[in-house]
Amino acid sequence: MIIQKTSTTRHRLIGLLLILFLCSTLTISAQDKERRPNNTTYFSTNELPDPCVYLPVPPDTASTLFVDDFMRWIWGKSIRNTERGKQASWESLYGVKRMATVFGEAMGMTISEEATPAIWRLLQRVGETGNKATSKAKRKYMRVRPFARMNEHVWGEFDNEWDLRHNGSYPSGHTGYGWSTALALAEMAPEYQDTILRRGYEYGDSRVIVGAHWQSDVDAGRLAASAAIARMHTSTEYLEDLEDARAEYQRIKGIKQQKKETSFPHIERIIDYPADTASYRHYGDVAYYWLAKTERTTPRGEDAVTDTACTVNYFLQTYGACTNIPIDITSTPDIATFVTYTFDKLCDACSQAKSGTFRQRPFLRMGEHSALPEKDKKYSTSSSYPSSHSIIGWGIALALVEVMPDCQDALLERGYEYGRSRTILGFHFKSDVQAGRLVAAYTLARLHNDAEFRKLLTAAQNEYANSINLE
Repeated sequence: MIIQKTSTTRHRLIGLLLILFLCSTLTISAQDKERRPNNTTYFSTNELPDPCVYLPVPPDTASTLFVDDFMRWIWGKSIRNTERGKQASWESLYGVKRMATVFGEAMGMTISEEATPAIWRLLQRVGETGNKATSKAKRKYMRVRPFARMNEHVWGEFDNEWDLRHNGSYPSGHTGYGWSTALALAEMAPEYQDTILRRGYEYGDSRVIVGAHWQSDVDAGRLAASAAIARMHTSTEYLEDLEDARAEYQRIKGIKQQKKETSFPHIERIIDYPADTASYRHYGDVAYYWLAKTERTTPRGEDAVTDTACTVNYFLQTYGACTNIPIDITSTPDIATFVTYTFDKLCDACSQAKSGTFRQRPFLRMGEHSALPEKDKKYSTSSSYPSSHSIIGWGIALALVEVMPDCQDALLERGYEYGRSRTILGFHFKSDVQAGRLVAAYTLARLHNDAEFRKLLTAAQNEYANSINLE
């Protein structure tokens, strides 16, 4: 009897230990799942840049800034019964299936899970990560969607109205999905970069047409997607998926070696040119101009004056304040070299984007002086569109996110505000600055096909990692 009791006790003890082991395993598994999400995304929501930090609060309906949203809502309704309106309704279908068709058309090929599994996987994971990058702001602001605010029905044939009414409008998740996918595919297939980016841009505007989003939701969605793509470049899984997709694309297209083109994507083929002064869209730019003027006599206005500097040393200094270590040519030569190279390439992108266009500066359009009258003569002969400062400032912020992702929110907030300084001073309309940020994002997509850029990026990443470890 004693032996039997001891044996039973031993079995119970073994069973208890087994249960504890399984519980421990499940706990570790759950923690790992939160840290490294399932294979539909590259990062969890908490790992991605936080749009609540680097993006502004969405405009209230009583705000002057709401003018653009309202006028764009009217525009969207006005073209629903056109071919563009039909496209917008068709594009309301969310997910990889619609992305495959949209971008397959842009690249002149059929994309499917069976025929192109690597590209399909990239589309799904990039898009879902881009959508996830909008989640925190959606939950925080829970902005009411246009169709609900206007007491109407959503017009997209695949939109679920009940779901949309219980899901925040700002930023646009569809746009996050579409623009992040466009940036990744433009990097994968630079031969089709203009058509890919154009379709990604249109996919966002389609949300305005169907009444599912305000224009400011779409603008924010594109920035969140750009930030997410920068973060994705720190993922070995993303880089591997991208290479697999590129190999599959080149095999199907019969490309033995990609052309080493020096040109960046062409802005006039991708982004809608800013509205003429006779257009209803111009009201949004004018409203923002007058509101931004009120900040000139504040400490923020003083910061805007400081932000007129646009040199490598200034960016090293201003972004260095956002990081865990000082970044300069002495302390971090590899990071400084990487920033210098990126700065030069972004300047080239500025020249290309501004060539062939001329838009009068806001202070001239309004018959006034800028906040810095001594600079008025210089700026009177150069185009306001797109903002070069915005291209360079946002582009360097995105590039540095790839080097030091632990500082991503502070870097992106500084990059966003650097562009906004141009509207405070009266040198640019808001739409000039917004266009500049998009140019920055797709320029970086192109730069990732540049061997020298990739080499310098790797060196900068290693230097930062070593610096952090030493501390």
